[in-house]
This record gives sequence, C-alpha cells and structure tokens, in this order.
Amino acid sequence: MPDTYPVEPRAVTGRRVRRLRREGTIPANIYGRGIASTAVQLPFADARTMLHAHGHNVLIQVQVGGEPSPRPVVIRAVDSEPLTGALRHIDFYQVDLSRPITGDVPVVLVGEAPAVERHGGILVHTTDSVQVEALPSDMPERLEVSVEGLREFDEDVKVRDMVVPPGVRVLTDEEVTLAHIARPRLIEGEEEAVPEGEEAPEGAQAPAERAPAAEAEGEEPAAER
Repeated sequence: MPDTYPVEPRAVTGRRVRRLRREGTIPANIYGRGIASTAVQLPFADARTMLHAHGHNVLIQVQVGGEPSPRPVVIRAVDSEPLTGALRHIDFYQVDLSRPITGDVPVVLVGEAPAVERHGGILVHTTDSVQVEALPSDMPERLEVSVEGLREFDEDVKVRDMVVPPGVRVLTDEEVTLAHIARPRLIEGEEEAVPEGEEAPEGAQAPAERAPAAEAEGEEPAAER
C-alpha cells in the first residue's frame, strides 16, 4: 500500500501564498486527466519527509481533508528558490491506476569497476536518469546498473545493459551511454600507463630509453672545457 500524506484544501492563492510559506506551510496543486485542478497545502515538515522518501513519478496517496478516500498521485514537479533551494510549491498528478504513465527514473551505479583499481581509470556517470513507462504501481523509484564488467579504458555500459523489473519499459534509446571508464589525465612529464597485456604504441620510448637533450650548438661538453 503506498504511503499516505494528509493535505488540506487551500483558499489562499496568488501572491498571498508567500505568507503561507513564512508560516511553514507549502502550497500545492493536484491535477490529472479529466479532473479539475485542486489547490491544497501541507506542513513543510510533511513535505520534506515525503520528498526525501519518494522520488518523482512514484505512486503515493494524498488524503485531502473533507474527502472520503485518499487520491493516488505521483509527484510531478517541485518548485524551489533558485539561490537558496527553499521549497516553494509541489505539483501532484492524480493517476488512473489502470493506465500506464511515463516519467524519468534515476539510474544508480552499483558494484566496483576493475578498471578503476587495476589501471587508475576514472568512472564517469554520464546519464543519471532514463525515461520509462509503467503502471503507477509498478513505477520504480530507481534503476540500478552494474559497472563490474568495466575492466579496461574506454569501456562503457549502455541503457541496453540494464535489467529492469517486470512491467517496466525503458523509453530512452538503448544505445545511450550510462557510464564509461575515462583515462586518467597525465601530469606533464609522466608516461601514459599501458594496461596489462597491451604493448606500447609503435615509436614510444620508456623514460630510460630517451636520448639525452641535444647540446647547444657550438658548445663543448662541460667535462672537456
């Protein structure tokens, strides 16, 4: 059963909602397919708990004061102050439990990439969410992808490598890269590490094999002066 959060009908609208925020109350709206938008409000503490516990597009319920039963909703948008990050407004989308919905779901990397420990590679998380379609009750809070198969530089994992739960369809292109192993940046004067089992590029010299710097034209070696 989804978590249920109490909200109250809201009569204050427009610029006057600033006073609500100063009093520790967050304005919100409930809207949905074929239903009128409903203005509601909830305590800041409840809003913070709800947002920390659930991601966007995850099924929860809100119990509007005075209504006989809770409404199934997902969090569709959160408005915050650009500079301070203070919460300003929440949009709830009321869902039909029998109809699929689409939404962005966070991608979490799990496991250890051998290329990081063996070669000093850098694991780069290039795409942090994908779009999926599922019934509201099947919408995942996050999707995990293993990086344990990344053993060498420039290897990657793509959307097609994810294992998704039953009832979930990924809409993002399967060729999109989720993470890859980048080569470490070299400090000037250092040689690039060559992965075990590979040969150095043709023409490359190890530091000990490099020729000494050319002497200035017209000068004798110091020992012969």
